[in-house]
Amino acid sequence: MYARTAFGDFVGFETGWMNWLARLTSLASLSNGFVVSLAWIYKPFGEGALRATIIIVSLLILGAIHFVGVRYGAVSIYVFTLGKVLPLVGFIVVALILFRYNPIPDSLHLPGAGTDWSGAALFMLFAYAGFENLGVPAGEYTNPRRDLPKALLIGLLIIGAIYVLVQLGAMTAIRDLSRTETPIADAAAALVGKWGALVITAGALLSMAGTNSGTVLEGSRMLYALSLDRRMPWLSYVHPRFRTPSVAIVIHVAVATVLAVAGSFEKLALLSAVARLSTYLFTCAAVPRLRKVNEGFRTPGLWIPILGTLISVALVVTLNRDKLIAASLSLVVGAVIWAATRRGASTPATQ
Repeated sequence: MYARTAFGDFVGFETGWMNWLARLTSLASLSNGFVVSLAWIYKPFGEGALRATIIIVSLLILGAIHFVGVRYGAVSIYVFTLGKVLPLVGFIVVALILFRYNPIPDSLHLPGAGTDWSGAALFMLFAYAGFENLGVPAGEYTNPRRDLPKALLIGLLIIGAIYVLVQLGAMTAIRDLSRTETPIADAAAALVGKWGALVITAGALLSMAGTNSGTVLEGSRMLYALSLDRRMPWLSYVHPRFRTPSVAIVIHVAVATVLAVAGSFEKLALLSAVARLSTYLFTCAAVPRLRKVNEGFRTPGLWIPILGTLISVALVVTLNRDKLIAASLSLVVGAVIWAATRRGASTPATQ
C-alpha cells in the first residue's frame, strides 16, 4: 500500500508480489530447516522419502490450522513461541555462566580477502526479517493503531537481545560454528551433554514451526490482498464459515510444499532475503512521497527511510549474478501477472 500510493499500481503490485515470494521461500526454507534439526536426532529424517513426507505433513497441518480460522492460527503461534523461547533463555544462562571460551577478542578481527560480505548480510537479513509481517493481518487485530507500533518496537528489541546473546553463548562453546549445520544444538551438547542438545533441538523445532505458522498466516493474506480488485476474484474468495481466505491459503501452502521438497534451506533462505529487498526498498523510498500527498502521514524526520533506502540499494547492487537473475525473473513474472489482471484495478483508497 505504501508503494502503490506513492508510485502507482504497477510498483505497488510488484512490491506485494515480491513480498509474497519472500514469505513463500521463507516457509519452504524453514521447512527444510525443520527436517535438518530432526535429522540431528535421527539422521534418516533428513533424507529421501522420509524427509519429503515430514515436510509435506508439517505444512499440511499448518495449512489446516489456518484454514479453520485466524484465532486457531494465532494460538499455534503463541504456543510455539513460548516453547522456543524457554530453551533459548536456558541456553543463554548456562552458556554465559560456564563461559568456556571468550570469543570477543577474535571476533573483533575482520575476515580476510574473499569474504562473501553480501551473502553474510543476506543471511543476517533473513534471520531478522519478518518483523514487517505483523502489519499484514492488521485488519484482523482488535486495536491495530494501539497494538501494532508497540509490538514492532518491543518485539525487535527482544529479538535483537536474544539473537546477540544466543550467538555469544554458542561462540563460547564452539570456536568455529561454521563447521556445523546445527550450531546451537552442538553448542549445548558441548556445554551440558546430549540431553541439553535435545532440549535445544526441541526448541529449534518449535521455533521453526512457529515461524512457519506465522508465515502461512501472513503469506496467504498477502496473496489475498494482491487479488483484490483484479481479474482473479477466485483468489480473493473468503470461506463463508471460517471467514478465512481459503483459496489463498491452499495455494500458498501447496506452492511452498513443492519448493521445500525440491530445494534446500540455504538456497531458499537467500532467495527469500533477496525478494524482501524490494519490499524494504520501495517502502522506505515511499515515505517522503507519502508525507507530501497525505497530510495525516507523519514521521520523525526522513533520516530513517533514507538510511533504509540506501542500505537496501547497497544490498541489491552487491548481489551476485545468480541472485540478480533470480530477482529479475521474479519481477518479470510479476509484471506479466500485473498486466494480465490489471483491468478493474482500483485506486489505493478503495483498499
